[in-house]
Amino acid sequence: MSMQRAVEEITNVLERDSIAPSQFILSLLTSRQYNNHHIVRDLVAHSPDILAAFLRHPSKEDTFENSVRQLVHEQYITNIREMSSERAGWHFGASSTTTKQLEDFSIEEMAREMETSAPALWNLLGGKGDDVPMSIDDSYWDQVEAIDLEGFINGLTSENGSTGLKADRRELRSAAIISIKKVVILSIMMQSTNHKSNALQSILGIFLQSMHTPQHVVDTLTRIGISISTDSIHSAIKSLSIESQNTMRDLGRSLLASYAYDNFDVDIKTHVPSAEKSNESLKHLTSGLMFPLQHGVTIDDLKCSEELWVKSNLNIYARDNDLPARKTWRDLLFIHPQPHTTPNSNLTRRDKFNSWMFLTDLCTHGPEYFHRFRSEIQEPEDVEQIPLVKTPIIATCAMDINNSTDVVRKPDCVLRVHKLFQLSNK
Repeated sequence: MSMQRAVEEITNVLERDSIAPSQFILSLLTSRQYNNHHIVRDLVAHSPDILAAFLRHPSKEDTFENSVRQLVHEQYITNIREMSSERAGWHFGASSTTTKQLEDFSIEEMAREMETSAPALWNLLGGKGDDVPMSIDDSYWDQVEAIDLEGFINGLTSENGSTGLKADRRELRSAAIISIKKVVILSIMMQSTNHKSNALQSILGIFLQSMHTPQHVVDTLTRIGISISTDSIHSAIKSLSIESQNTMRDLGRSLLASYAYDNFDVDIKTHVPSAEKSNESLKHLTSGLMFPLQHGVTIDDLKCSEELWVKSNLNIYARDNDLPARKTWRDLLFIHPQPHTTPNSNLTRRDKFNSWMFLTDLCTHGPEYFHRFRSEIQEPEDVEQIPLVKTPIIATCAMDINNSTDVVRKPDCVLRVHKLFQLSNK
């Protein structure tokens, strides 16, 4: 039976039984007993073709297009509400901001979750980087080379499997920037739906504060929806400061803290220059950092510190006869003695390391032809490998001490700086 004859017979049956075609189709799609019927599965599978036929039909009414737009609109609104809900994980309370929230935030993860939870809305905002015509303005992407997007690109794309060609890298950067724009746009829409969904705005607000951005710029970005308000930023900074003070206090009490200091200069300029005080605007200060000792160090391991200080060259009270002989870089060569023979090779350990370093540089930074061999380079032999751990670093209060004079010329001031940092952390 031809398709035309089948359509006529089905139409006659519907007219004979006074059944509207719309009622028949709606009954098929809404009745549970027909959920797995082959006719329903066929309707669902070909729903895009059916909708396209409706749009092309000459007698279609505006109500159909309006209904389609309304359905799509409701779907997008549902996606945004789901992404802005608390269970989505993008709520960021400024008054209770913690360092862990800043460290755990990842714009790459945010982009992936947005694309997964709302793929249609994500694709609506733009195509992939390879859809961008590179011939329009290649010089733009050449300038983008200077932007630090490597981590973001590696998180969103498969650059490790790319050819390393300049055009390929440009496409990856194009895709990364487009993804960043999508995240920003969706974040603004999420905050408009739920003001508590402000993870990206909070991170940007804290960043603007750290860069000393003028308040009117922050206020403008707040109205646009890119940043949180100035008051919220101050609440976040206050919360981070309290957390930092508590962390420094706990770390100092553990007696397992290490300190590092450095000098920095601040030029305090006045609005009205004064000839008498023109040379007093430059301040020489000392900054400090605290970080915990890693790799399982205990207090018992530090019982040698007093003996080391007695024999330290920085200790002006140490006796010359107690000081050990000074070591040079040549002494480092004998820390790990080289075995007489190396199996299956006539290269020493240093030769092997130099060979590995040369091949790595050649296949990473050399001509593009050698980039394909990067994955074939084996890791160098380890002699006494130190485990790689992440060390948290905490900034302490700056001290009004001239590092270059008070510390370097007077070694006993090392203790004074150390005690000052300890006092500032109590």
